[in-house]
Amino acid sequence: MTSLKSAGIISMGGYLPAKEVPGSKQKQLVAFLKKETLLYPEYIHEIEEKGLLPGRIETNYDGWESQPWFDAWLEKLPPKKRENPFQGAKERRRVPMDPVSLKRSFHPHPMLASDAETLAGALAIFNGGVNKDDIDLVLCSSLVPDLHVPLNASLVQHKLKLKNAGAYNVDTCCSSFITMLEIAMTYVEKGIKNKILIVGSSLDSIINDKSNYFGVNTGDGAVAAVVCEVEEGYGYISSESSSIGARHKAIIFQERKPELLVTTQQGPTYEQEFVTFYNQELCKEIAHNAAHDMAKVVHKTIAKAGYGVEDIDFFVCHQPVPWAANAWREAVGVPIEKSYESFEKYGNMAVASAPTNHLEAVEQGLIKEGNKVIIASSGVGENHIALFHRVSPQLIKNNRL
Repeated sequence: MTSLKSAGIISMGGYLPAKEVPGSKQKQLVAFLKKETLLYPEYIHEIEEKGLLPGRIETNYDGWESQPWFDAWLEKLPPKKRENPFQGAKERRRVPMDPVSLKRSFHPHPMLASDAETLAGALAIFNGGVNKDDIDLVLCSSLVPDLHVPLNASLVQHKLKLKNAGAYNVDTCCSSFITMLEIAMTYVEKGIKNKILIVGSSLDSIINDKSNYFGVNTGDGAVAAVVCEVEEGYGYISSESSSIGARHKAIIFQERKPELLVTTQQGPTYEQEFVTFYNQELCKEIAHNAAHDMAKVVHKTIAKAGYGVEDIDFFVCHQPVPWAANAWREAVGVPIEKSYESFEKYGNMAVASAPTNHLEAVEQGLIKEGNKVIIASSGVGENHIALFHRVSPQLIKNNRL
């Protein structure tokens, strides 16, 4: 019987709009993107000319306070929200407009998810110095895919010119990145695949209803990772997932008008799919049980491997609302110095939130080689997952700034 391989993350890439590209990597990255991807030149131009990933930072003033409808928005908020309308959010990231739609459409639209995912995937490959021909699978999760059918995985494989890779989609909503990590690490451990690119995105700009009180919490981002065999003793340790399908209709995408809208008899209704808090009772149930549900799945994960909470060197998780990350950390029993969250800077980026926190903790030297790290998330549906892994030397070498 063939023994299991050690499987872990060797590199990551984060497409976080307007994030600075290290000067030492700028020219090489631009050359890589031009040669190795099918990204529009306009997206690469931003990196080449400004040293920034394409897109912008949206502040509370930009998105709300400077708008002529701001007072009407405040009046419409639930009474408890009016005293603190931004709920701890200070800024969020926004992708640029799609260059083709700018030139050819009366109603241009933001960058499509497949382009954000391609850029994140390219960064993970570039940062790791990975031979693209060695990648044999792409796993992809898009909160807002280009199309409902087919989904984005094969398109990302195409735009990255990964000629030897199969591709398929994975979806557990906001927890999808960790679900893909679990699948990828298992495939590599068992020798089913050798080198897997996983990528997840949330392009909130496409489906954001700014007139909804929750709109201030959400932003854009995409994150990718390369999973393959790592040195013995590093990589995957254990994982656990759970689902409470009775809460399935709490938060849904729904075709509707913006909540703050005055129409004319003949004009457009501006109906489209928006994130909608559809069943308020179920939403309250999710919030009431959030800490318990997260602690339960994390404790099961570490117990599987014979560890205790004291053995967690670092904890990163999703950040759907400003209080969640710290509430989950406290429920698990991890001290604040062993954690990282970025809500004030990015808000809720759904699929991309937990891996962004993991990536930035590595970049800043908070996560170190050999650390035993929990990465955990909830996902509407309702799903929870946690994964325990020991950080490989390759990841630190490839992503430490």
